[in-house]
Amino acid sequence: MSVLVLGDGPIADRLRGTVSSDVEAAVVVTEVDGGRGVGPVEDLDDATIDAVFEQPMRKVIAGLQQAHAAGAKRIVVIVPTIGMSGGDRHAVHAALAEAARITVKSAARQWGAEGITVNAVALAPEEFAVDPAVSGPIAIAPRAMSGEVDPSDTVAWLCSGSAAHVTGQTVVCDGGLWM
Repeated sequence: MSVLVLGDGPIADRLRGTVSSDVEAAVVVTEVDGGRGVGPVEDLDDATIDAVFEQPMRKVIAGLQQAHAAGAKRIVVIVPTIGMSGGDRHAVHAALAEAARITVKSAARQWGAEGITVNAVALAPEEFAVDPAVSGPIAIAPRAMSGEVDPSDTVAWLCSGSAAHVTGQTVVCDGGLWM
């Protein structure tokens, strides 16, 4: 059966075309605008914080609510890895990614009694137009540097009945670039 993919952009489009599941499932793609909000924390104004952090975070929460209301038993939220490592001049992007991951854990705890799993998949920052050099990537896998990493199989597994035992987790799917 098809998976409800919520969000816009190339990541959402790729997942819409490749991910299916044997149970009701949904994917929420965090909308990170890597081109806006770049700079020192002290220079971030209210309008930028609203546009780059608050509005996208509201969309993550609304996406989780929509997935739950649609009866999804498996929910996956897509985030950039920058939230786990931080990034020079990208505090607002890191904050958004980390807030989404914390919300995943909260939803997993809240909905677990209903048999619903909620997990995150973290992708390399360039998937979100964030400069990958900002938080010190460590390249140990050749695939990580060539841009050949496709999260579709990982997301499909987390959306499947086979992943019923995994919840509240973040799976890093970037070919070994970030650890």
